[in-house]
Amino acid sequence: MWNLLSNAIKCTPEGGRVDVTLEQRPSEASLVVTDTGVGISPAFLPYVFDRFRQAEASSTRTHGGLGLGLAIVRHLVELHGGTVRAASAGEGQGTTFTVIVPLRARPSLAQDAEALRRGANVFSVDSSATSACAARTATP
Repeated sequence: MWNLLSNAIKCTPEGGRVDVTLEQRPSEASLVVTDTGVGISPAFLPYVFDRFRQAEASSTRTHGGLGLGLAIVRHLVELHGGTVRAASAGEGQGTTFTVIVPLRARPSLAQDAEALRRGANVFSVDSSATSACAARTATP
């Protein structure tokens, strides 16, 4: 979610709008991030989740990054059995990203405690220069 939200913020000009909606249904949850920003051209939309692909490929592009963020979003969402899609009416028309993930029964508190006793691995990756990669093992 962080990548979708930070992309929406950095691609929306001052005075624009970013909306985030979370909705729970009986068997799934949806997260929708919509902005009034720069939008995505119809020609690039099929490639928006490809690794190392960016709509603005020149060395003088406005926004930094490696072109990995959306590929990682797609991979993580799919690992959770979900889907992610992008929609845009074109350049200057804003963008909407929709993530849908299935809901599973929440583990009991006892199951959570047991997972911590066994050790739980957490790995976080962010290509932003202001964020750090972190890996930590939770132990009792």
